[in-house]
Order: sequence, then structure tokens, then C-alpha cells
Amino acid sequence: MVTQTIKEAAVVDLWRDIAGGGINLETVDAQSVCILYPGRTSDEPGSDIQDAVFKINGNVTKGNIEIHVHSSDWRKHSHHQDKAYNGIVLHVVMFHDAEDLTGLENGKRVPIISLAGQEMLENHKKNMAAQSPCIAQVRDTGDERIGKALDRAGTARFIEKQSAFLDELENTDAGQCLYRGIMGALGYSKNTVPFQTLAGLVTLHELEKTALEMPESSALLDIEKVLLGTAGFPFESEQPMLLPEAVGTLNTLPWRLFRVRPGNHPARRLAGMARLILRYKPRGLLNSLTTLLDDYFRENGWSEIVGGLAVAADGYWLDHYCPGKQFCLNDRFLIGQSRVKEILINVLLPFTAAYGQYTDQREKLENSLAVYRTWPAGEENNIERHMTSQLGIKRSQVKTALRQQGLLHLYKRFCTQGKCMECPVQL
Repeated sequence: MVTQTIKEAAVVDLWRDIAGGGINLETVDAQSVCILYPGRTSDEPGSDIQDAVFKINGNVTKGNIEIHVHSSDWRKHSHHQDKAYNGIVLHVVMFHDAEDLTGLENGKRVPIISLAGQEMLENHKKNMAAQSPCIAQVRDTGDERIGKALDRAGTARFIEKQSAFLDELENTDAGQCLYRGIMGALGYSKNTVPFQTLAGLVTLHELEKTALEMPESSALLDIEKVLLGTAGFPFESEQPMLLPEAVGTLNTLPWRLFRVRPGNHPARRLAGMARLILRYKPRGLLNSLTTLLDDYFRENGWSEIVGGLAVAADGYWLDHYCPGKQFCLNDRFLIGQSRVKEILINVLLPFTAAYGQYTDQREKLENSLAVYRTWPAGEENNIERHMTSQLGIKRSQVKTALRQQGLLHLYKRFCTQGKCMECPVQL
């Protein structure tokens, strides 16, 4: 018999053990559930598990899972009043003691699975010794073949991004397209949307015009004021400078600042973008950055690219993470090396490939692919960490950015779509 003093962390572990792909469960209101993908540990508020995929009564459902010891804990923790939990599609508990299904803030109700019961625990015992089907497949495949599968997946992700930029170039100015992409990358996954929205409100054309027409002594501050003011982070004691298109948007951008380190605050990234605009004022952002890759295969080419995108903090930003917010910062960069890598891999390289294809500059297309295939791996993010664990491979097998992108491609295109049997690793 399971003790009622079990801790929530143990219930999470229990879910991970029993919820392998293909297992059949049942909700407290007798709906059949087939788990296609159990999801990964969440790094966002509003759920314990992200990106789970399952069938409920034959219908595929995707979303997040919240886990509790008791189903009544949902209301005790006030989740029913919190919009952050509206993405929950399944409530997993050890013991069901609530009177009804789990209610979300938006009025919807989600099913509950109770893990307590002899059948569930027997499934748990059977699965304790079992490993992820991915691990078994990888063990039988061998390192070389797995490496090639990751390389192919990474190339597929590059082509997807290149194609998306190519479509955008058909309807958007090339410089604005690149600028919007960089702005999105400055937002990490949490703030991609508000950064890209801001790029539409404060365009590259307006910023480069300011950089060229204003005295150098005041141009940087003017660009900062427009970006930060429109973003909703104006300098203290100053009215925000807004372009006509941005009037009425102040403080309406959906910034997500939960667990954002002070050094990664959007205001610091915008200060970095202002300095990039000014740095490349003579030739413009587009021409400067798309030719940056030409130097990669020359001596010190790697450092030239990193130096071309990195921005050191100066003046006010040495000890501020947001206007009016002073803080002792260890991070001396507004755009550091790890963010440079993300901009390069996810934006500059696929954009330059698309731009080369669009303008019939074959060399730019070939250079972009060559850099992408040889660039060293960067810091491991949560999804990559999850995928190396799920596949049972060592970090040393993911030596290049290409393979890191391959892990992300597998996760987004197969794992989170419940397509395990179509995954290249399984073939």
C-alpha cells in the first residue's frame, strides 16, 4: 500500500518511470489515455512537465502536465486562479481527493490521472527496469550512425530556417528581415515574440537613419531611448521616445521576466542592439554582417565573427540591468559569446544562406553552410540536456553546433509530435 506521506518529487519520479511511450492509463472519469511522449521537466512557471503528447479517447493532445500528491492540492496552491497554468492539459496525482475535475483559470477543465492503485504500481514495477526506447535503439545503433543521424537532423533544421527566411525575403526588406531575426534571438525562447514585435514597431530603417543623421555624441542615447521607451523600459525621469507607429504600445509588450537573470534582462539586450546599429553605421547592419562570414576561413576568423557580434557593457550599463535598476553584475557584456553563438547559428547563418540564394550570390550560401557544419558546440540548454539523457548519449558525442541543432530538431519535430516511430534515430 502506498503511504499518503509521499512527497511530490517522488510522484514526479513515478510518472517518469511509468509514462513511457505507448503505455495505456485511465483517468479518474474512466477516459482511456495512451502516452505517446511523456514530456520533459519544465523550466517555466505553470507546469511540472512540458511538451507531453498523449491520446485521450483516441484524440491526440499536446501540452503541459502538472503533478501533485493530491488532486486537491491544485486549489490549495491557487492554480485555479493563475493564468500561467492555462496551458495544462493533464493533471497527474498520486491520490484523487477532489470533488471534480481540475479547473483552469480560463474556465476549462482538464482530466486527472491518479497513480494510486494496484495496476498502476504493477506497471511501475515493470517499467522501473525498462529504459527509454531511444536508449535501447541508440545502444544497438552505434556512435558513428547516431552521429550521422544528428548531422542530418541538424542540416534539416538549417534548411527549415533558411526556407523561412527565404519566404520572408519575398515580402520584407532584407535588412529588416535580418534585424528582426537578431532581435528575436536576443529574447531567448521566453521573449522572442516581444522582441520581434518591437522590431516591427521600431524598424531598422528608423534606427539607421538616426545613427547617420544625429551627431555621434547623441546618436547612441537617442537610439537607446527609442528602443527602451517603446519596450516599456524608459530611463528614469524621462518621457519615453516613441515613433508614431508605437504610440499606445507602451507597457503592452508581453515580457516574461520570471527567472530571467539581471544580466539577461531585455533592457541590456536592447542596449546591445543599439550599439550594434551604431557600430555598423557606415555600411549598415545587412552588408556588414553578411560579409562577416567571408573572414571565417582566414586566420582568426572565429574570433572575428564573435567580435563582430559581441557587445561589451559600458558606462551606465556596467552596473544597471534596466533603467533605474542598479545591480552588481558579473556579466560585463550586453551581448556575450553564448548569445553570439545563438544569433550566429539560428539567425545569421541561415539568413545569409537565404540571402545568398535570393540574390544569386552562391558564395554566401556555401560559406554559411560550411561555417554551420564546423562551428563548435556551445553551452548545453535544457532541451539538449534532456535529449542527451533520453537518447543515452554522452555530451562528448555532441561536439558541433550542427549536432546540437540536430537534437533540437529531433525534439521539436518528432518527440513533441508523438512521432517516435518516424524518428530518424529509430530507423
